Amino acid sequence: MKIGVIGIGSWGTRVAREYVALMNEGIIDSVILCDTDNSRLRPFADVAVTSNKLDEVIRRADGVHICTPNSTHYEIAKKVVESGIHVLVEKPMTTDHNQAYELVEIATAENLILQVGHIYRFANAIRKTKELYEKSYFGDVYYFNLTWTHLMPYMENVDILWDLLPHPLDILNFITKKWPVEFVGVGRAFRRSKLNEVSSLQAIFDNGIFANIHLSWLSPIRRRILEIVGSKRTALVECVKQEIRIFEGNEEKFLEIEVNNTIRDEALNFIRAIETGKNNFNSSIVGARNVEMTEKAISSLR
Repeated sequence: MKIGVIGIGSWGTRVAREYVALMNEGIIDSVILCDTDNSRLRPFADVAVTSNKLDEVIRRADGVHICTPNSTHYEIAKKVVESGIHVLVEKPMTTDHNQAYELVEIATAENLILQVGHIYRFANAIRKTKELYEKSYFGDVYYFNLTWTHLMPYMENVDILWDLLPHPLDILNFITKKWPVEFVGVGRAFRRSKLNEVSSLQAIFDNGIFANIHLSWLSPIRRRILEIVGSKRTALVECVKQEIRIFEGNEEKFLEIEVNNTIRDEALNFIRAIETGKNNFNSSIVGARNVEMTEKAISSLR
């Protein structure tokens, strides 16, 4: 099997390294990397096929992992699936829900795998949290808190909700199997005239549970935190470090979690899906619904 990676920026470089490692292990046959900036391709010149032309990747690859900027996802993914190639596109799937569902329809009609890179559902800590939730370990869950913050240099033309909100939304859906029915929130831009750099949202579910979601590009403290507050127990999950701390009354403890390589596991899931034809775990429908929810959240802001 031959896998292409399109977009070798910061994230794409990490993705490319994992596919090269899988090639070296004999799990895939070759890797084709594509970027319009040749300087990003040079470090891989000795270990992978490189090109600055999308058509060449399409010609060579069985599956393509798209790691380009959000605004380009739809155009590139559509061209790839219409060429009969399987796709894993990074979140958000698109920035328009109509385009997202169009991609779902094309991939379904062509019997192709179309997955979306919601990476946290591959983390063992999040999988363990889901398992505990399904076993009612927390008792009656009162609410969730999710905090996604870091200091982002000034940038134009990207709203923080498109960049960060897909992660909390997907984690909530993965754990609860539900999507919010309503959002209430505020958002602000401080270093530019428009497009939010910080937002505080409340996502409300049909069973009465709600989730507080705080996003910021202005805080110098990097946080990727999930908190589940329940009648029996509360969990504080460090989503990147993959640490789960449980609070029960005055007692607290850390659960034993085997930290896994989420990018590798996501790549392996994509490869297996191509091999088996079974689009499990991070399907395009989940990605499209996530886009729809992000749009709804943005519309709710005051």
